[in-house]
Amino acid sequence: MNEAELKQKTRDTARKLFHSLKTGVGFDQWKRFDKGLARDLSMFFTGTLYSREVISQTQRELCAVASLTVLHRTNELRAHIHAALNVGATRQQVAEVIFQQVTYGGMPVVVEALDVYGKVLAERGEPFPREEDDR
Repeated sequence: MNEAELKQKTRDTARKLFHSLKTGVGFDQWKRFDKGLARDLSMFFTGTLYSREVISQTQRELCAVASLTVLHRTNELRAHIHAALNVGATRQQVAEVIFQQVTYGGMPVVVEALDVYGKVLAERGEPFPREEDDR
């Protein structure tokens, strides 16, 4: 793939994953420090790594949600919960992945991740998973 194709793939993947975010995922901050490196990082992460087709985008984003929950990276978790929902994960799947992390990270990180998840749902104007059952 040539550089122009990689740039387009980067833009397309970023749009698919993160179009629902009102604020960026980190690129603008990276760019303030080093514009060239920010471009290279974005093209690697979004254009190469996140666009691989070995597993589905939904599976990839649910893996990201799980990892970021255990690592207690709430800012990045917010972005990847948006991305998971944007590529087809259900609200129930996202909640289940978060709950499953109690074994690896403990209840405090699960509670924090559920708080982030609730805020993401509010940002998107979507109901909590239990609210769907009550309809």
